[in-house]
Amino acid sequence: MTTAKSMFARVILPLRFEKDISYKVPDSLAEKVVEGCFAKVKFSGKEYICVIEHLSDKAPDYSGTLMEIESLIEGPSVSAVSLKLWRWIADYYMCTIGEVYKAAVPSGVFNRIKRREKKSISAATSNGSEQILNSAQKEAYTKIAEYLSAGSPVLLKGVTGSGKTEIYITLAEEAISKGMNVLFMLPEIAVSRQLSHRLEKRFGEKMLIYHSGQTSSDKTAVFEKISKGDDTYLVLGLRSSVFLPFKSLGLVIIDEEHDHSYKQNEPSPRYNGHDTAIMLAKLHGAGIVMGSATPSLESIYNAYSGRFALVELNEKYHSDHTPDIEILDTIRAGKRGEMEGIFSKRVISEIERTLLAGEQALIFRNRRSYSPFVQCTYCGHIPKCSHCNVSVSYHKSREALTCHWCGYSVKFNVICTECGKPGLKERGSGTEMAEEQITKLFPQARVARFDAETASKKTEQKRIIKEFAKGEKDILIGTQMLSKGFDFEKLTLIVVLQADSMLSNEDFRAGERASQMLTQLAGRGGRRDKKATVLIQTAQPKNRVFKFFNSDDFSQELSERKEFGYPPFTRIIKVILKHKERSSLNNFAARYEEFLKNSEFGEFTGPFAPPVDLVRGEYIINFMIKFKKSGDLKTIKRSLYDNTLLLVKREGGSLKLWFDVDPY
Repeated sequence: MTTAKSMFARVILPLRFEKDISYKVPDSLAEKVVEGCFAKVKFSGKEYICVIEHLSDKAPDYSGTLMEIESLIEGPSVSAVSLKLWRWIADYYMCTIGEVYKAAVPSGVFNRIKRREKKSISAATSNGSEQILNSAQKEAYTKIAEYLSAGSPVLLKGVTGSGKTEIYITLAEEAISKGMNVLFMLPEIAVSRQLSHRLEKRFGEKMLIYHSGQTSSDKTAVFEKISKGDDTYLVLGLRSSVFLPFKSLGLVIIDEEHDHSYKQNEPSPRYNGHDTAIMLAKLHGAGIVMGSATPSLESIYNAYSGRFALVELNEKYHSDHTPDIEILDTIRAGKRGEMEGIFSKRVISEIERTLLAGEQALIFRNRRSYSPFVQCTYCGHIPKCSHCNVSVSYHKSREALTCHWCGYSVKFNVICTECGKPGLKERGSGTEMAEEQITKLFPQARVARFDAETASKKTEQKRIIKEFAKGEKDILIGTQMLSKGFDFEKLTLIVVLQADSMLSNEDFRAGERASQMLTQLAGRGGRRDKKATVLIQTAQPKNRVFKFFNSDDFSQELSERKEFGYPPFTRIIKVILKHKERSSLNNFAARYEEFLKNSEFGEFTGPFAPPVDLVRGEYIINFMIKFKKSGDLKTIKRSLYDNTLLLVKREGGSLKLWFDVDPY
């Protein structure tokens, strides 16, 4: 009589825990447990739901007594490919796999309740809303299909309004007809809401939506459907959609592939949804198409070097009117008395002409609030957040001073807390001030504002965009939320206020991102048969970004990146250190600097404080390490990770550490 072998499970807990954790599988569960399923376990006296990552009949190297798994959780499981992706994310982005698990699985999976099924949408795909591919689109589609068949990632560089979305839809329909799932990624929720209506008409109940703005139950429903794998879907999602447990993924589409919103900044894992989606497609053997009117320099470089196949679409679907672009010098205009508030007289006259013609105007100011800060006219004091080292923004509609970093807010009072005099006055301008001044200049115009204040709710976002798209509003004022993906038929004038503020970011991508933003904004107008005008107000009219942002010449920027050792020619890792005591943080930073000097990890900068070096009561110091692409980056990163962790652990629990791979 043979005795059944014991079974052991290596598990993943939703914790920031470095070491592998294993449990014994009780005999009663031996025939039911599988890799990828969820189970209940006890860890440090608390109950957790873990994921079974690996099963083995070999006992782990552990001196104590192994605890047993308590029970298995019925329902969806994590696919083998998803587990591989989790490991890749943990290794590449230098975090724990527990942090990846916490980000990947919606909490509702473990609190499943009965949900009322939403009314099914007809799955009919022919209702007269389809567009016919024109000759340029057909040519691009054919090239993309050929490259995908050959296993090559495709970069679709198409001018705004060229009809990239229709090509995506055609590719998606083909994949679904072959029994494969499709992941269609977008950078922001607002863009996904406008596109979802179009996709619903084509894909009906086969279209699913997945992003962080949904309720837990909605995300859980999508997670379960994908996990079952008994049907094919098109998932329209943001960066977190890469974590869905796809069983048969045939195509991944990354629209607006240049957008930095694909990068997760906080909390860990600090992953890039764009790059993770490329790995997801690779693991599934799926095709991948990345599209943008303004591709990132990394993607352009990858296309030039042969890693990506490049397909260009240079004709607009409805017309090919290149917008008229005019750079307005605000300093010169101010000296000549040609400014009224924050608007130049040239802008005011052009808005007036636009409204008289029955057309629409979009005013862009990449700063919400009434003004970015207030200052005392008597002593010069600028109020700051009591928890963060940053000035508070003035919100006139709420009569409040608010920190945009931690949310701290206090009622506005003109009395200065430093000198006691009634001298606090707004400085600079935001979307709220732009709205106030435009309403005074054009009292008969129908004006709307679209920013994080007015469009915080899903219903409000839909309402504002719908009203402007239908021509029920004349002027729309907003932030970067308006720069991508929207199609407004009557929009012919785009005004950019204080454009030089886009260049103030302290990173090497500031010029690239400003250029992308301006090109995307210019593309929002003139989408049909009318030419658009773009007016850019700036105090730096000779800056090359404003002169050449619509150019396709990337050689100078790439040359500068190579000269100074920035991506795509190097890899960057930012080491983030936080502590509630500045002196303790500085002391550790000095020791860490010595450690890096004596190591062979590469060129580094630091310690340096970020522009905002105190957030939520914690001081911050950073290091930036550059690595050459030619080295064994995986081994180097593992060594850096282990050695840094060892140094931090000697400090006790007060010092906090994070790695941010490809931070900018």
